[in-house]
Amino acid sequence: MSSTAAPPSTATSQQPLTRGTQVTSPSGRSYIIDEIIYQRSRGSLLCCLYRASHEGKQYVLKDILPGDFQYIQELQKLIDGSAHVRTLVDSIPDRYMFIYPFLDTNLQLVETTAIPPSVKKNILRDALAGLADLHDKGVYHTDIKPANIMMDSFKQSDGTIGFKNVQITDLEDAVVLPPDSQGLGKRLSGNQFWRSPEAWARAAQHTPADNLLFRHRDRMVFFSDEANEAEDPSDMILRLHVSHFVNDLDDFGGFVEYHRGEQNPFVQRFIGLLSTFNSEDKKRAPFSRWHPVDPQFKDLVSKMTCLSPLRRITAREALQHPWFSE
Repeated sequence: MSSTAAPPSTATSQQPLTRGTQVTSPSGRSYIIDEIIYQRSRGSLLCCLYRASHEGKQYVLKDILPGDFQYIQELQKLIDGSAHVRTLVDSIPDRYMFIYPFLDTNLQLVETTAIPPSVKKNILRDALAGLADLHDKGVYHTDIKPANIMMDSFKQSDGTIGFKNVQITDLEDAVVLPPDSQGLGKRLSGNQFWRSPEAWARAAQHTPADNLLFRHRDRMVFFSDEANEAEDPSDMILRLHVSHFVNDLDDFGGFVEYHRGEQNPFVQRFIGLLSTFNSEDKKRAPFSRWHPVDPQFKDLVSKMTCLSPLRRITAREALQHPWFSE
């Protein structure tokens, strides 16, 4: 395939790079664009994600906002040694572009009902290991979701599909929190169907807000077609938070305390949602009571999804949970 020199960076224009375009990093490596994976406008700038090749190997090239380039580059250096966090392997500073290893699928695309429980457990363990590595360095990812857990698939000797190189990706919205930080506040972080209660409240968000990915029987528990199409789906999603993850009064009391009392508007909203279960004669369905679900798995998820951030176990603690040793 013939290649052409790259025009001005898409990070400062509204034209994506075309297939066959060649871009060269300061390291001397030349990458040839194979396809545009996606593109989106961020203000007046166009940011694209490309699949590209260099010497027969595939890579991902990602446009970065000029003002974020240096910060994200320094952040990734903190966790460059983690096997389960995808960090850049090259960059093109004058194009504001990061270069990553290519991974061919993500947890959102994997049909989890079709793979053995042991394989699912290994994927979760590796994702948690990456999350723990981030948190050990004070990095709050802000947008943990299935699409940001990527991996390579391969055919095993028995004909089944296996997975390797499980990594947390998409660190462009991550934040480094100093050890004495109260957390990130006044920000609606993350995807709405995976957002923590404190992120919904725009309250102080720290590493516990990077909740464990929770799917049951291949279903996103906070997702519904109605909520996905609603202009403001928050009440529908938060009702499920209240129903599934208010396990006991101590947890709810910790949630109230974290948000500094019952007069907090967001706490009032949760109390109102909680009261509707009684007024509408509906029963809550805490995950700790779901059947049939492995008791150890229920215990792990319940500890990682406590409504109160101060009561949640850390990713590092979760890796030591007995469910992973079964």
